[in-house]
Amino acid sequence: MLDTETRDRTAGSERARIVDAVIEIAAERGYGETTVELIVEGAGLDRPAFDRHFRGKYDCFLSAWQDVNEQCLATMVKAYESREEWPDRLRAVAEQIVSGLSEDPSRASFGVEVLAAGDAARARRDMTMRVVAGLIDAGRLLMDDPEAVPHTTAEALAGSAYGQIYSRVVRGDVDQLPALIPQLMSAAVMPYLGVEAAMDELRRDSGAPDRYGRGVAKKRAAKPAKPAPADEYPPELARLPPGRHGLPREFVTHNQRERLIAGIAEAIAEHGYSGTTIAHITRAAAVSRRTFYEHFESKDECFVAAYDAVMAELRERVSEAFEESEEWPQAIRAGIDAMLEFLAANPNLARLCMVEALVAGPAVVERYDAAIQSFVPYFQKGREGRPPEVLSRLSATTEEALVGGMVSLISRRIIAGKAEQLEDLLPDLVEFTLTPYLGSAEASKIAKQD
Repeated sequence: MLDTETRDRTAGSERARIVDAVIEIAAERGYGETTVELIVEGAGLDRPAFDRHFRGKYDCFLSAWQDVNEQCLATMVKAYESREEWPDRLRAVAEQIVSGLSEDPSRASFGVEVLAAGDAARARRDMTMRVVAGLIDAGRLLMDDPEAVPHTTAEALAGSAYGQIYSRVVRGDVDQLPALIPQLMSAAVMPYLGVEAAMDELRRDSGAPDRYGRGVAKKRAAKPAKPAPADEYPPELARLPPGRHGLPREFVTHNQRERLIAGIAEAIAEHGYSGTTIAHITRAAAVSRRTFYEHFESKDECFVAAYDAVMAELRERVSEAFEESEEWPQAIRAGIDAMLEFLAANPNLARLCMVEALVAGPAVVERYDAAIQSFVPYFQKGREGRPPEVLSRLSATTEEALVGGMVSLISRRIIAGKAEQLEDLLPDLVEFTLTPYLGSAEASKIAKQD
């Protein structure tokens, strides 16, 4: 008989081997193609050993993801506490995250693939992002008026950083991550410490930070700010409410293909992309399975068609709104307003294009990345006519970061089942996106316009 200590040590070793195996296999094959049999083989164990620790593949993925996030949080907190000044603390966190991803590409890829497990995996990711947002939001404790910056700014900045890192991991460009650090830091400190501090961050390299000697006020210790209320974030295993569904009336006719496109949006809103079957789609579209195969060869092909159709409609609405305003800041406000109005009126489509697209396979991820890039030119127009001192603080990825932060805020509200309330984000998104070009005061003024 094994003693208790030996059994515990053996069980821990088994679990660790299984977790390492699922990370390695999922990074290579993705969530859909990873099976328990492959995990067991990769761990060098048998099925009974797997069953002693996990209820199935889904449970194994979520447990591994939980481990990854806990390790990430522990290293972030340690990095944050290793420095004295808030900007240096934030930079230490950024460097820790980047070095961790660069040194372990499999875990970086696993962080992408695991999102296909659904809302529980996304909720665990968002819990980590809440911590990052709290570390960023600690910057307001150095301000004369701590309430001058919206609390959603830190959330947007955390989402922007995540989006830029995510896109490079997806493209296999992990080696480019260290070069992002100065740009991420510049964006993070600007709302709280101003343009000069942001410029200093851009000029710093990615090496070990010196003490932050920029005359920053030390009226209070820069501890992490209190996280946003819990109801701003989704419970880990909550199912989304059905909400309204279907494409806009003018966007849908009665032909079968468009009914299938509307059907997949409805099915995915209920089951998630990974859990949606062709039977779910045909049931929602009220067509036969045979009819489905007359139009699409697979669920993936149907999703691509749906995604392309929704994004084309969204871009058209944003473009029309943008072109109606003569002044660029007002045009940006109008474009964001049009986007939020469209998504709020169609929660299922909002989820399809803003949430599920990230886990729907390489073809859709490429389209998602292209869609993000398609909104960048609207913001690049803000560079026109700006004085040199403004242009000097705008990095090459400023617009990509702004779009990424905006999309992150929107996506997290959708995941939380709050798509119909998206229009409430308009003032915060306008202020967030205009501040790098106009400064905080002018951006805030435009954001508050009726």
